Amino acid sequence: MMGDQSTQPEASFWRQGILPLRLAIRNVRNGAKGFRVFLACITLGVTAIVGVGSLANALSDGLEGQGRLLLGGDLSVSRIHRPATDTELAYLRDLGTLSSVMTVRAMALSPDATTLVEVKAVDDQYPALGEIVLEPALPLATALASEGDVYGAVGDPTLFARLGLEPGALITVGKARFRLLASITSEPDKLSGGVTYGPRLMMSQEGLIATGLVQPGSLVRWTYRLQLPEGANSDRALQNLEATLPKALPESGFEFRSRVNASPQLTRNIERFTRSEEHTSEL
Repeated sequence: MMGDQSTQPEASFWRQGILPLRLAIRNVRNGAKGFRVFLACITLGVTAIVGVGSLANALSDGLEGQGRLLLGGDLSVSRIHRPATDTELAYLRDLGTLSSVMTVRAMALSPDATTLVEVKAVDDQYPALGEIVLEPALPLATALASEGDVYGAVGDPTLFARLGLEPGALITVGKARFRLLASITSEPDKLSGGVTYGPRLMMSQEGLIATGLVQPGSLVRWTYRLQLPEGANSDRALQNLEATLPKALPESGFEFRSRVNASPQLTRNIERFTRSEEHTSEL
């Protein structure tokens, strides 16, 4: 009897000790499952951050490598309201090969619809770099040639859709009439233009003058693309030229941009995207 009584407290002790141990083991097992989920979330977050960084670096490298093509030259100078003077043009031509583009927003009218367009008026050298692809396939000079008082033009496929037109249709911009002969499949310097508020409508500079939209005070931007000669277009030479031009043309009001920063808006968007991801990771 005495032996049985002595073993009862010992058995009760072991039962009381085993129960917490079993609970601890169960909690550890359940905790391990939750820890695996935590590790998976950490892995996914790190992978996303690394992926965003790699994508941003790839885009930045691509912009830097294709900057000359996107800009249409090594350097561009532009301003609104007034074209370059003869003296300014002579100075720029002494530096290299010069081409020009005029851009303005306007309304394009068809018999059944009207839409806002981004007009791009080009010279005979366009595109100085790269290739513009049209559908149907036409030389750009042919597509923009005038016939009587009707000027040639090409447009973004969205323009045809908004106006409900097919190639060969007539539209009116300002005081001039244009025949849309083809749609633009590829435009080499499109990204350098920044934000657009309407589809592209490309025409000759003579056509834009005929619209009557080029008036004193009108929001026409004149952009001059400069290609530096071989041997004088290194990054160091370009940096020196960027520093020299504002001093050589101090009263011109020109905005200067080099191939290193061919598309500032896209570059800023990439930087914002990267910073937002870094901020999210810190949180």
